[in-house]
Amino acid sequence: MSSGKRLLIVAAAVLTAGISSLFAQNVRIDARVNTLSADSSNSFTWTLGKKIVKDGLDASSGASLSGSTKEFDVVRFDSPDTKKPAIPVGLRGLLLYPISDYKTLAYDDLKVSEQGKVVTVRYVHRGVAYELTSDGKGKFNILTGARIAKGLADNVGGEFVLKPEYVKAGGDPKKMSDLDWSKVTLTPDVRDPAASRWYEGTLSFARKKGVLEIKVNLTEKK
Repeated sequence: MSSGKRLLIVAAAVLTAGISSLFAQNVRIDARVNTLSADSSNSFTWTLGKKIVKDGLDASSGASLSGSTKEFDVVRFDSPDTKKPAIPVGLRGLLLYPISDYKTLAYDDLKVSEQGKVVTVRYVHRGVAYELTSDGKGKFNILTGARIAKGLADNVGGEFVLKPEYVKAGGDPKKMSDLDWSKVTLTPDVRDPAASRWYEGTLSFARKKGVLEIKVNLTEKK
């Protein structure tokens, strides 16, 4: 092979590596949500590469100020075409509570419990139960810390109603807070194994006086 061809091959390899590096974008998140009451200080700030989005709830419209409900799909899915989850479904749902009204949070029965430094977050959205659990240092591993249980409710005229076998004794099937978690079988909530790209990393959970703070650093993988 001539020296000229060798140089072309090396240059192509460098260019390919440069392009791959250019489009590999990591994610940083800083979120705050009051789990006990409506709070105008709730926030959802996320960074993807050089893009920075600072979001909160528009109280007048009930929508997010910066449109993260839709815009965060760039992190949620591997691509706009395939829409394969690149992060756990439950994590994406949790991050939207700071830009939702308190009525939604209360209806979904978002609860945070602590045992030592182990933080467990649970909620039920559209008949699906989600659980996110940290390790003993308050760190949540995106690959192993999320679990999910589907098919717990029926959609009756646009309203989700818990199936009888999952309701607490004497409970109201229309209230997600009356889900009997002891009867729920949770399975791993992970990114789609067929996703063309995904994220790995950890979250930090901290709670003080009912306020849950979430700090995230995720690395894009392909």
